[in-house]
Amino acid sequence: MDAVILSLLLWAVGLFILYWVIRMAVRHGISDADHQRWRRREDGKQW
Repeated sequence: MDAVILSLLLWAVGLFILYWVIRMAVRHGISDADHQRWRRREDGKQW
């Protein structure tokens, strides 16, 4: 029974870490896209 609880706990911790890694990747991707848009507007180029 202890092995099942430990296994579930490890899965839960792994999923929690994966959730935060994906969340940070999305946040940085959006930030990079905003920065590129800002640079294009600064150069005077249009989409």
